[in-house]
Amino acid sequence: MTPVSSPGLNILLVEDDGDDLMFFKEAITSISEINEVTIVRNCDELFSQMELSTHFDLVFMDINLPLVDGKICLKKLKSIEKLKDIPVIMFTGSSRQTDVDESYEWGAHYHVVKPYAHTNYIESLKIVMSQDWKVAQPRPAKEQFVVNLTFN
Repeated sequence: MTPVSSPGLNILLVEDDGDDLMFFKEAITSISEINEVTIVRNCDELFSQMELSTHFDLVFMDINLPLVDGKICLKKLKSIEKLKDIPVIMFTGSSRQTDVDESYEWGAHYHVVKPYAHTNYIESLKIVMSQDWKVAQPRPAKEQFVVNLTFN
């Protein structure tokens, strides 16, 4: 008998803040069919995890990580042939234009600014999760790259 794969997404979250980990897991599982959320806390752990398994449909990555900045981690991930096609969502508190520009230039699919309000947090994730991440998705034009519902 051939095993049937789960229809849910396998997500890798690169985040070191405990509150953000909790908010993310709660929000993402409430809006999308998720098979698994794997959590790593920095860039080194991300690449260690990728050596074990590259079965991830989507990576959410904070910019403000310990040891190595999330943008540098993104750039490194996109430079590795077997990993470069995994979509990466920068999920960060930063709305700085340089962070947005570098995230776009280095291959992220979206730059989502983490909102403070729980409702806006969920709405931000809904925008990203409206894509079918089980199939290859083109990156949006730069005008649609940033999701920022922080002050809405």
